[in-house]
Amino acid sequence: MKPLKLYTRTTILTSAVLTVVLLVYVVFFITKIREMELQDQRKTAELWASQLANLIVTESPSELLQVRLRVIRFSQDHEGQIRQIRIYGETKKGVSEQISLLPDEPEDMAPADIATLKRNEPVSRLREIESEQGRETVIYAVAPIFDENKFQGAVSLTTPRSQFSDLSSRIITLAVALLAFAIVSIIALLYLLFSQVLYKPVEDLLNVMYEVKTGNLEIEAPVRARDEFGQLAVSFNHMISRLRAMTAERAAYQRRLEERVQEATVELAERNAQLKEASAALFEIQRELTKFERLAAAGQMAAQFAHEVGTPLNLISGHVQLLAARTGDQKTRERLDLIISQIARIERIVRGMLDATRRPQPQFETMDLSALLQRIFEITAPTLAAHHVELIARFDDGIPMIRGDGEQLQQVFINLINNSLDAMPFGGQLFFTASANNGRVEISCRDTGEGIEDEIKPLIFDPLFTTKLRGRGSGLGLAVVSQIIREHGGAIDVESGAGQGAEFRIRFPAVS
Repeated sequence: MKPLKLYTRTTILTSAVLTVVLLVYVVFFITKIREMELQDQRKTAELWASQLANLIVTESPSELLQVRLRVIRFSQDHEGQIRQIRIYGETKKGVSEQISLLPDEPEDMAPADIATLKRNEPVSRLREIESEQGRETVIYAVAPIFDENKFQGAVSLTTPRSQFSDLSSRIITLAVALLAFAIVSIIALLYLLFSQVLYKPVEDLLNVMYEVKTGNLEIEAPVRARDEFGQLAVSFNHMISRLRAMTAERAAYQRRLEERVQEATVELAERNAQLKEASAALFEIQRELTKFERLAAAGQMAAQFAHEVGTPLNLISGHVQLLAARTGDQKTRERLDLIISQIARIERIVRGMLDATRRPQPQFETMDLSALLQRIFEITAPTLAAHHVELIARFDDGIPMIRGDGEQLQQVFINLINNSLDAMPFGGQLFFTASANNGRVEISCRDTGEGIEDEIKPLIFDPLFTTKLRGRGSGLGLAVVSQIIREHGGAIDVESGAGQGAEFRIRFPAVS
């Protein structure tokens, strides 16, 4: 089914609202006429009752025949309009009926009516009665009879209740016809207004937009008036002109982009060659790192060995020297001197082992930590890509310089990157941030790996502590990292949880 156009739907909706409003008005109008008709009929009934009471008061109440004749004549004058007439007289026992003309069901007046009548006020109300046509509504009116300002009785009559008089019916019919004509006329005018004045400019804009969508940017929307639709057409034409200019700029930019892509392709080939060289350099660095870890392990064991062996050797040497001083036998003295020389040789060997496994002292120089990290990222890029790890680095502007040993700091960050790779066997993301805060440079290394459990977090910087499988790590990497950072006057801490990744935060003092 084809959808209705906007102006048709608007006309229908407006017409429906207008029709409802007019119908409400008609209902209100008819209701008010009905109320006015009822009020007029009740006043007419009260007037007739008062007229009949004035006719009766001119005769003596005892002359019932004359009263009855006047009542009959009055009812004949209003034939078809009065259904029942009753005349009541006041006696010692109260008000009682004396004359009844055209009676229906006998009915006495209510005490409230009598009290109202004695104040010389007529009474009227609606009643439901049974008739040959069934139950119907009639108007019951009562007027008092006063003689020389003395209450003598009352006259009641019943008239039929008609909904509308002939005049009211003609007025209502004429009003409904005029409203129907007005509704039809207004709907036609609204349809013409919406279709020509409102929808025509919208239709022009829709046609122009369709042409623009097909690629025709040379078209313009016609400006039919200086109203809001005219302003909309002018703005739309301005937008099309800007779109034409932007399209030309885009074409030129696309040509420049193609040229830059060609240049970038050549540069990419060069960078690939550099990456291959960096991969080879990274392999050498990893080998050096492994050697440093082994040397650190050897140094740790050598230090422990020197501590455990040095004390008993000193005791043995002391006792042997004491024996050599006390003996007088030359042969014994020579043997004791030989033992002393061998003990000294063992001490020299232990000191040589310690000297061979000690890390060199850092060679401090002023350096840019951001540039160092960028070089490390270039070196480790192939390894990160092979492990499906995305590196995201965010460095603040104006990070101050620090004093440090570039080789040892490179060892620190490569160690952290390797630990993150081990924690993300199926890939993930590695975040590096650098910022300056209160005279210190802060580096954050955060991964999305398996995280570190709370119970082992205090042990990760201890030498020879590791959670890796045998042959995958020596447990000295983070210990060396912590020692290098301390030698640079910095600090390192870690925040992590099982399954939540790990974040290492490093702080170095900045150079003023």
